[in-house]
Amino acid sequence: RMPIGNLLDTAGRVVQQVFFYGDKDGIQSFQNFMGLFKDKKGWLITQNENWVEIQSQVGNPVLIFANKPLDNSKGDDPDAKAQQLLIEYLRIQGLSPSIVIHRGHSYHLKYTIAQLSASAKIIVLGSCGSYQNLSAVLQICPDAHIVSSKEVGSSLVNEPVLKMINESLLNSESVDWISIWNNLSKQFAGSETKERFENYI
Repeated sequence: RMPIGNLLDTAGRVVQQVFFYGDKDGIQSFQNFMGLFKDKKGWLITQNENWVEIQSQVGNPVLIFANKPLDNSKGDDPDAKAQQLLIEYLRIQGLSPSIVIHRGHSYHLKYTIAQLSASAKIIVLGSCGSYQNLSAVLQICPDAHIVSSKEVGSSLVNEPVLKMINESLLNSESVDWISIWNNLSKQFAGSETKERFENYI
C-alpha cells in the first residue's frame, strides 16, 4: 500500500508525468491513454504542441502531464525534445511528479529511466520485460513502488491499472495494491487479457 500522503505535494496535489514515444505503437498508446479522460466533467484537458495537461475537476487534485508522441520516423526525435521541454516546465513551475509512467517499447525504457524524477513514489513501466529494469529504477528511487511486466506489456492491462490508481487518488485514498490486483483479477477472468495480466507484478 502506498499512503496517499506520500504522493501529495505541498499544495495537496498528486502530480504525474507520462513518457510517450513517437512511433506507430506510441501514437496508438497515447490515444488509448487519453481515452481514460473522456469525461469532461471529471477532467480538464489543455495542451500545446509538445504536451498535454490533464487536471481533475472532482475529488482530490490530480495533475497529469504527458508529452505528445511526436513522429520520430525522420530521426530528429521531436518526442525527445518534447520530453525535455516538459521536464523543464515542471521544474520552473515547482512541480515534482510522485507518479511516473512509461508508455513505450522496451528499447525506449532506458530513455525514460535516464529522465526519471527522484521524487517518484509510484512508477508504472508499461513495456515488455520491464521487470528486468527494476534495479536501475531503484537506484534513482529506492523507496518507489514499481508496476512492471515479466513478459508482454499491454495497453489492455496498463489502462485498467492506471484507471484504478487514479480512482484511489481522486477519492483521497491510499493506493492499495492487493485490492487493485484482486479487482483486476476478477475483471480479466475468462478473457484473453488474463494471461498477460498474470505477468504483471
